Amino acid sequence: MDAITSLTAKLTNPKISVHDKLIEICQRTHQLIEGSDRVSLWVFSKDFNKITSILCYDSTSGSFTSGHELTREDYNDYFDAILNKDVIYAPQARENLFTLCFNETYFEPLNIYSLLDFILHKDFEPIGIICCESVGKETQWTDDDIEILRRISNISSFYFQVNS
Repeated sequence: MDAITSLTAKLTNPKISVHDKLIEICQRTHQLIEGSDRVSLWVFSKDFNKITSILCYDSTSGSFTSGHELTREDYNDYFDAILNKDVIYAPQARENLFTLCFNETYFEPLNIYSLLDFILHKDFEPIGIICCESVGKETQWTDDDIEILRRISNISSFYFQVNS
């Protein structure tokens, strides 16, 4: 069974808790997308003025965290881009027009150099974001990586509802 099929099987299993499904999404994404040292899932507020991390897997420490919030007021360029483009490919995230707003408060403290984000949808409306971050180095993600993240996003969006 390939990794995407395995992920789909876990997400459709009613015996697995939502929290365990979130862990599976983060860890499977880390395994499938080289350079994704941190993988996180974020949910939008109803008015799209805030995103909240519902789970972040940091493979460099093996830790899971949640609850971090980012506001449109502080990161407007990023919010506009992700909501309009569905994907942000930023191998040089500290210089990217849409993500350089994170430099001082997010990228530098966490040693993040590259970012690959894809939007999560429910009923064709944005509900959240799946985010891959490269720690300590720049990562040039491939078209295959983007396609894998798109597939993970579609599967994740379809099989469970994240309440904001």
